[in-house]
Amino acid sequence: MKTRIITTTLLMLTLLAVAGCHDDLYVRTHSGWIKGLWADNVKGGVRTFLGIPYAQAPVGELRFVAPQPVQRWNGLLKAEALGPSCVQRAGALAAAGEQSEDCLSLNVYAPANIPKGGMPVMVFIHGGAFIAGGSSQYNGQRLAEAGNVIVVTLNYRLGALGFFKHPEIAGSGNAALADQQLALRWVKDNIKAFGGNPENITLLGESAGSASVCVHMVAPGSQQLVNRFILQSGTCIGGLQFLGESQADALGVQLGNDLCADVADTAGCLRELDSTALVNWGASNGLFGAGWAPTVIAGSDTLPAPALQLFASGQYSAGEVIIGTNRNEWGLFQSIGLAPAVQTVAQLSALIDAQFGPAAALVKAHYLPPVDALANPELVRLYSDTVFRCPSRALARVLSAQGTPVWLYSFDEGLAFHAMELPYVFGNPSPVLAPVLVEPLRATVQDYWTGFAASGNPNRDGQPEWPAYDAVSDQHMVLKEVSAAGANLAQSACDFWSALAGG
Repeated sequence: MKTRIITTTLLMLTLLAVAGCHDDLYVRTHSGWIKGLWADNVKGGVRTFLGIPYAQAPVGELRFVAPQPVQRWNGLLKAEALGPSCVQRAGALAAAGEQSEDCLSLNVYAPANIPKGGMPVMVFIHGGAFIAGGSSQYNGQRLAEAGNVIVVTLNYRLGALGFFKHPEIAGSGNAALADQQLALRWVKDNIKAFGGNPENITLLGESAGSASVCVHMVAPGSQQLVNRFILQSGTCIGGLQFLGESQADALGVQLGNDLCADVADTAGCLRELDSTALVNWGASNGLFGAGWAPTVIAGSDTLPAPALQLFASGQYSAGEVIIGTNRNEWGLFQSIGLAPAVQTVAQLSALIDAQFGPAAALVKAHYLPPVDALANPELVRLYSDTVFRCPSRALARVLSAQGTPVWLYSFDEGLAFHAMELPYVFGNPSPVLAPVLVEPLRATVQDYWTGFAASGNPNRDGQPEWPAYDAVSDQHMVLKEVSAAGANLAQSACDFWSALAGG
């Protein structure tokens, strides 16, 4: 990361410390002094602190392994520009702008109006199938303004750099999850200096970021760092791919054999390879490439056992939870060219035969439509159910059975593709996802999210009552221009998949 540290006099820093400038642009963290900017150049509004390093550059001996805390700096760090995104392959999901292997930074959006006891804190983990994305895609200013909360966004290593595991590299595997943990520790230790309450932290994420949030609920190294959780379109108990230790080792060995063939020191070669060669390896293997994903590693601080096992045995952070999905999740992947569509019932039937084998006839009974015009909508429903909706319902049921308060939602506005709720959460229109926001829905979503962050219950005066989840009726909130409570969310389909899995 390019240096942004400017020298300051000891007298200046001493005066700032005595003045207690937690509500100004100068903030003293455990890592050193930083200076931010006023959002929109409006003094007294939201303060932005961008590109704050929370870890040392994960290069050399630190490539593939858990990050080390950033070393304390002298002088004043100018936190006035976003840091580079982590190295990732080009594609529809990739973050724009500068990329670097030295990318472990976070951003803080902090209102100036600090209530007694400090503001609730919302830490967001971005999605991107574990191979793409970055904090630069999510401006937290409007969310911070909407609920007088502090919003934190962060970068973490992606693809092979974040999830590579190899038997010859001790400590490799789940480096990306360890990055996220270290960022959470940094927030816990430093957010009070920005006006936040370190005892009131909500962790939220979308897609792969949501699955990461799910992991942090069970990760031993994440306990006591977060108070409650919001999972948007992703879990760690089904749907999105996770790996076993032997699978991850085999994947890592295959990469090593391909990129470091005939090299005596495989580990040294892997640490010296160009980072783009690592993230591009296996890019043509399926929808999201080589298959990099969180790995179950016995005894680890990240994922020591299958998450469902840990949830079922009560080994998780029991804070309140919001879980939800979008009605037509899979439509996004078709719209950006990552997944094919079908045109006819015959094509859908052949696809189901190829994927589900002996269970194909049962699947067809639920998803094969009578006419070609409905073939692709049913394909979207099939994958939306299996990858997103039904795993989310399953997690809601597991948690509620343990006594954890849960609120379930379905985002139904417009096309309701994957990620289309994000502009409403952050309050930022998106040319791809939502060029124009439906204002009543924007206000409702932000009220629910920030109300939940403040109190552990999303309900606020002036918004429709969101009933707590129960497994009997599958109560949920339908989020659209006129939001309302609903029941029996995808009940028939999810009951079918649960029975097929023997649940």
